Amino acid sequence: MEYDLSKLGIEKDLHYECITTTLSKNGIRNAEAFSLVYLGKGNVHCQIFEGSKTLKNILDTKEYAVNITQDPLVFTYATLDCLGDEYYAEDDGMAIIKDTPSYIIVDVEDIEVKTPEDIPIKSDNNIYLIYGKIRKVVINDESVKAYNRGMSGLIEGLVNLSRYKIVDDAKRQEYMAKLIENQRIIEKVSDKKTKNAMAKLMAEYEKN
Repeated sequence: MEYDLSKLGIEKDLHYECITTTLSKNGIRNAEAFSLVYLGKGNVHCQIFEGSKTLKNILDTKEYAVNITQDPLVFTYATLDCLGDEYYAEDDGMAIIKDTPSYIIVDVEDIEVKTPEDIPIKSDNNIYLIYGKIRKVVINDESVKAYNRGMSGLIEGLVNLSRYKIVDDAKRQEYMAKLIENQRIIEKVSDKKTKNAMAKLMAEYEKN
């Protein structure tokens, strides 16, 4: 089944930062922040490093939920593994974030394991590529948009531009290094408009 996720600001093959919620075999709820990629035709993909509670639950139950929110506390608490019970609800047998603007429930169909030698990030842990099929999409707030972190990098570069023109060489090198790293991220996760904006910004930096 094809899902139109454009209402959620989700485009095919781009990365979006979301909160993944799972239930353990014993019914213990867990939340962590991971990126989601929509592959089209109801298929989604995420990748998780070995050792995560979310990964263990997914391996055990073969399902998870993706919560689309921009709540800073939810992202922080989920990342720090201290999201309290008061933040959770359930639907269709899955843990979700209470009052989340939108969520997607996913059935896992395939799992691929990559070793550290196969991935660019230096780590001693394997990374698991999780492929799934959307079971259910719920939109509680029509204004919700999934968060693409490329925008953060672009905004940081724009903010630093005026400073770049007046700081010393050491600080300029620091700003340029941040810009180059943000450009790398944008090339990987963002849409053409954001990529074009970053290219224009990079050209402006190079003038100075």
